[in-house]
Amino acid sequence: MPAQTRPPCPQLRGLSVEPTVRRLSPGYRLARWERPDLLGPQCRERLQVLLRSLAARAFGADHSDYWDARVEGGFFDRISTLALILGPDGEPVGWGGYHRQCFAGRRVVYLDAAGVVPEHRRFGLSAALALRFMAREIWSHPWAATYVLLRTRHPAVYAGWRKGLGADRVFPNEYRAVPARVRRVAQEAAHWLGDGPRLEPEGLLVRDAYRVFEGQVYGCKPVCGDARIDGFFAERVGGKDALMVVVRVNAPLLAWAVAVRGLRGCVRRWSRAGVFRHG
Repeated sequence: MPAQTRPPCPQLRGLSVEPTVRRLSPGYRLARWERPDLLGPQCRERLQVLLRSLAARAFGADHSDYWDARVEGGFFDRISTLALILGPDGEPVGWGGYHRQCFAGRRVVYLDAAGVVPEHRRFGLSAALALRFMAREIWSHPWAATYVLLRTRHPAVYAGWRKGLGADRVFPNEYRAVPARVRRVAQEAAHWLGDGPRLEPEGLLVRDAYRVFEGQVYGCKPVCGDARIDGFFAERVGGKDALMVVVRVNAPLLAWAVAVRGLRGCVRRWSRAGVFRHG
């Protein structure tokens, strides 16, 4: 599908580097910057304001201090890809990005902070965005394994990765001890993030990962509905702690995940259309 050259919403026009806009999922598009480091100071300020606003809506809490610290620390110069999710009316409803790295001698996609505003969450946009990011990196090196990493303290995010790629493939999990290679990748990632001493490598738990936040990370306590996973987060993951989630992904596994997501989407659309109803 050819990329649009003109962003559909006014606040993204006139930037020193305009994003590439493509379809993400039915009714939604993705505005993506492959070189955020080329954005000028005024453009960075505009996007910083937009990211702060989206984060406040997505998390139900004021994240201004977090984004101010990120930008001052070189966010736009460090991140490999930055993207905004655009809703049916062209307005931004979510965001995400990733860093292309090498840890412990392995290719790594580190997924940066991301979120979707509440009224648009039921459409699987976060999963679609993560799959898009992984596809760009993994299918460019289809025969090499890639490690996908992210930090989270949200049970639903962790549960979503287990559901999408298989619980035994997502670390940490209750089926296998964390392999030595995964521990080394996580340790180097934690060091890169400035969390080296705070990582518990056996359980991939990062203590005080969100210490930059003055207040709470979430306005309401996050849950996923799975009593076992919610219980684990309640007992082990403190208010500003995070899990370092690590997944080893290759091209066949990604293709399977994309196919399963597509099938689930078809089933949902058919169900809404009454295809499975009996007269």
